[in-house]
Amino acid sequence: MDSQPAWMHILTDGIPGELLLVLTILIWAIFGMILGSNAKSRLNIWCFCSGMLFSVGALKEYLFYTLGPILVEKGIWTIRFSETLYSLLSAVFYYLSMPAVLIFCLYFHHLDQTRARLFHCLRLLIYLPALVLSIVFPCTQTITFQHLPAFCLAVGIYNWCYGLIGTGVMLHALMEERMSAHFRQRRLAAASLLVPLWFWLVSAFPYHALGMPNLSKLWQINLIVVLLVLVYFLYHAFRDGIWGIRFRREIYDWNNGNRVLQKNAHYVGHALKNDLSKIEWCTDFLASQGTSPREVDILRRSAAHLKQFISRTQLYSEKITLLLEECDIPALLHSLAEEFNVSAEKRGSVQIDACDTEPLLCDPAHLEEVLRNLIVNGLDAAGKNGKVVLAYRNLSHKHGAVISVTDNGRGMDVETIKQIFEPYYTTKAGGENLGLGLYYCWNVMNAHGGSIRASSRPGQGSTFSLLFPVKRKKRRTADGTNPNHSGRG
Repeated sequence: MDSQPAWMHILTDGIPGELLLVLTILIWAIFGMILGSNAKSRLNIWCFCSGMLFSVGALKEYLFYTLGPILVEKGIWTIRFSETLYSLLSAVFYYLSMPAVLIFCLYFHHLDQTRARLFHCLRLLIYLPALVLSIVFPCTQTITFQHLPAFCLAVGIYNWCYGLIGTGVMLHALMEERMSAHFRQRRLAAASLLVPLWFWLVSAFPYHALGMPNLSKLWQINLIVVLLVLVYFLYHAFRDGIWGIRFRREIYDWNNGNRVLQKNAHYVGHALKNDLSKIEWCTDFLASQGTSPREVDILRRSAAHLKQFISRTQLYSEKITLLLEECDIPALLHSLAEEFNVSAEKRGSVQIDACDTEPLLCDPAHLEEVLRNLIVNGLDAAGKNGKVVLAYRNLSHKHGAVISVTDNGRGMDVETIKQIFEPYYTTKAGGENLGLGLYYCWNVMNAHGGSIRASSRPGQGSTFSLLFPVKRKKRRTADGTNPNHSGRG
């Protein structure tokens, strides 16, 4: 009488062939959704290719052990054909899966954009070991090689090396983008791939080298892992999105933003130019009537700032052009505080908290506009006796800097925070607010390679943090668009 528990039979004999087919279909479903989210993205294409190659592992087992005997019995194909097909599919699985994963990792790291020449060379060299393996161990004979320790060791080392390199590339990319607005999405994507990848690497090869044939079917527990990944995938797809898919609202492109705002940007820019002419005329008139030079200077400085801003970019457009220079942040914050505190329509006070003295490499004009938006929002939320506190910390040891804008207003709940960066979303009453202010702020921070984050609770005020990466001075044009969110005007 067999006294082995059921799970031991699975390790030695494997799961039923029908479940292997289910595993294959699940892999196709997950990676098909990833491709469908943006079929033009090279990142998504190579992710899909990697998934399809990995699905060959389960498919070949189903074809050889479950479907194959039935077809041989019916005379549809021969045993020799079945063995040859198994060998070829095994070779595809063993030799080509990890190179596709590594190419995906290079795209994930944006190496095709930052080091294009190196990327094209690596893309060819990556397949060189696979070519060597296919010559030493011909693809049509892998069914017999699987019982040779030399073959198992060579293939195992080959796949493990690629797995370690690919994982290192992905983790390095995440470290570099930890302050980026896309960091959370990319972290979710990396986790959804690395977990099943490493379970396969751990379960598929070591038992050969360690001489444990009873564990030859351990890799088939990947069915459970893939099911968990599917649940993980759907959970995030219905929440904030993953891999560019968000089922709750729409399928959207996680690399590109909303292009429909350009027409509005042209209209707003044109309207501002007309009103600026009136403001300048009124400012000159006030100066001639003996109005305080301090107030006149504030008006003229604000008008000049708006003129410069409109001339360099279409207001709230998806495309943000940066002119990076070292900015004296404490001076900028004190200037803004003074301007708002002497305003004729004073609604509250703007104060300065702790300020580091290190200059910040950024675009001063765009940063000033972002801070204006946040201060106005904070004063509106805080009411008559409200307070807005500005602070700046340069975390050079962490290669980052943070500017925070904190108000003591009514605060926001979790659902509101999720929407405030979306275009045309506003919490303000009346019809004068377009709901584009925070959308613009999001775009500016994204163009800087940083991000904007909000923390708040109802009745406890709000804090908006501008996270900047600390980097060398250079000029760049960035597409500051939003895959997830956009603005509380």
